[in-house]
Amino acid sequence: MRLGITIPLDGFQNPHFVELLRHAEKLGFADAWSYETLAGDAFTPVAAAAAVTDRMRLGTAIVPIFTRPAALIALSAAAVQQFSGGRFVLGVGISTPTIVEQWMGVPYRLPLTRLRETVAALRAAFTGQKVTTSGKAIKINGFRLGSPPETPPPIYIGAQGELMLRTAGEIGDGAIVNYITPETFPRMLNEIRQGARKAGKSADSLDIACRILVAVDDERDVIRENLRRELTGYLTVPQYNRFFQWIGYGDEARAALEAWNAGDRRKALSLVPDQMLESIFVFGTSEQIVQRLRDYEQAGITTTALQFTSFQPDPEQKRRRVMRAMEALATAWH
Repeated sequence: MRLGITIPLDGFQNPHFVELLRHAEKLGFADAWSYETLAGDAFTPVAAAAAVTDRMRLGTAIVPIFTRPAALIALSAAAVQQFSGGRFVLGVGISTPTIVEQWMGVPYRLPLTRLRETVAALRAAFTGQKVTTSGKAIKINGFRLGSPPETPPPIYIGAQGELMLRTAGEIGDGAIVNYITPETFPRMLNEIRQGARKAGKSADSLDIACRILVAVDDERDVIRENLRRELTGYLTVPQYNRFFQWIGYGDEARAALEAWNAGDRRKALSLVPDQMLESIFVFGTSEQIVQRLRDYEQAGITTTALQFTSFQPDPEQKRRRVMRAMEALATAWH
């Protein structure tokens, strides 16, 4: 299993971003994966990382397909692929109506159709051919990349539910998952492999990248308090709530959402049990972290995007703890 990091990390801005990446590469971390939140977009961090690393694979986990036209995604991906010397992986996904419609003001319609049509258009664009398509979800008339990448970047699909997991296996060069547990992932992996077999691909050859939050502080109560807030924020999103129900947390997910919708946020937080936090997130001693990551490896995860997180308020202390945890993990893993 490849060890990768998530970028950017809280506290690692400006020169500290460069320090983080160079140190991670020196320690042997193989990948750096960005993500898109209110803190920043997905392409900028990997473009910056391309300039300060030599060997790390760089990926987006993920770029929402609704908030950029397919042609713009192709332009950005081609640029990063060229800047990085062919080290880029384009991870895309359908995101959620909350992000797409409420935050971005874009209609959230035909997500699976739009995903399929977008991926097909991207693959055509990366070859340098002129792209013209009039699909049910996207329309392109005569777009052509001025400088197509010498090697097209692989396209990974972010997925959670059964249909999306099968689609990722079918049309993706890899899949990206998040908020999983090693105990429930084999069920998800079976769906991915079904999709791959449908497309006539080797089910065992797909790279499965997993974003994992690794809390590095020593104060367990502080970790649990903050992770409970983190998880509750996702439990209140309908798509994520259905996903948590599907992987075995039906009672917890329904109860937390019911309390949240009733306006009792404190109760919603209290309904997220420690066992759920310990299954979905990774924290503890270096030995416990390594063992838990081995569980992910045994379950079928082949690549990680570890989001090293410290809840310390002081940025310097936060950076120190993250760096120490990365060093300890690199030593123990290798």
